[in-house]
Amino acid sequence: MKQFQILIDQLIDRIANSLLYVLIFLIVLVFFTVFFRYVFNISYVVLQELIMYMHALIFMFGISYALKEKSHVKIDIIYSIMTRKKQCLISIIGIILFILPTSLFITYISIDMVFQSWLILEGSSEASGLNLVYILKSIIPITGILIFLQAISELIKYIEDTYS
Repeated sequence: MKQFQILIDQLIDRIANSLLYVLIFLIVLVFFTVFFRYVFNISYVVLQELIMYMHALIFMFGISYALKEKSHVKIDIIYSIMTRKKQCLISIIGIILFILPTSLFITYISIDMVFQSWLILEGSSEASGLNLVYILKSIIPITGILIFLQAISELIKYIEDTYS
């Protein structure tokens, strides 16, 4: 079990490290988009959509990393005064009752939409936009799977912490 938990954490870390490069590219792209728009009065829908796609990718895939790093929102006032064992128990209950079902729901509810989008190779509603909406929509179930995997990893850690 520990090896599986380590493997999940490494996967999430690799994704997060890759997102750093996407973020840097996003910042550069936003700079040039704004520069061209206000200096040369030139605007490209493709660049604006690419910015939106990268923004979605960073936030959606970053959720599992936030879970791993415990950067998500908790009620720290109550949580911090509890013993370590109670904290682990509360976290285990939270993962089982909220995170796992939510991640499964996100994955389940988005699969059909993504499948339909891939069938028609759904494109942008803008004439000169990116014809990659099907890829953008594919981020949703992948996010659900990543959250599920990271929740399992966290569950393993909390269970080991409780019984050690």
